[in-house]
Amino acid sequence: NIACIDDAIGRVMAELQRLGLADNTVVMFTSDHGDLLGDRGLMFKGGLHYGGLTRVPFIWSDPATSGSSASPVSREISSLAQTIDIAATVLARAGVEPAHGMQGQSLLPLVSGQANALRSSVLIEEEGQRLDFGLAQRIRMRTLRTCDYRISIYDGESWGELCDLRADPLELRNLWNDPASQALR
Repeated sequence: NIACIDDAIGRVMAELQRLGLADNTVVMFTSDHGDLLGDRGLMFKGGLHYGGLTRVPFIWSDPATSGSSASPVSREISSLAQTIDIAATVLARAGVEPAHGMQGQSLLPLVSGQANALRSSVLIEEEGQRLDFGLAQRIRMRTLRTCDYRISIYDGESWGELCDLRADPLELRNLWNDPASQALR
């Protein structure tokens, strides 16, 4: 799947170049979720908030922020963002003011290199449709994610997950019951 998507995006970009439109076209690519790809022996997606699912791909190719197609500027950004930021980004790039009360922040300061971060945390919510993972009820969970930590709380459960993402980027050690992590929890 990943190779297929890479190939398709490459063909789109090559066609824009061939048509002479690459220096006048903004291309955005994203997804609604990541994929476990065998993480923890699991495949596909599911009601878990591991990085494999919550780190969603987002590509922004823009002559105004990326240089010319002949010598593009490329950067990888790992700051926290949310899908609600996409509409704000598109509107800002088009020079259109967002509707009153619209949530989300433009990602343009990040993609242009003018900012390193927009926010210090994100809230991820899950309202499952079915019983899964051996739980007695459908998954209802909330996760608070910062650059350093992830904490996930499951409705109706006495346990949860707390991960130190700097020390344990693969989220293999749950600190929920670790005595030294209780203040953090």
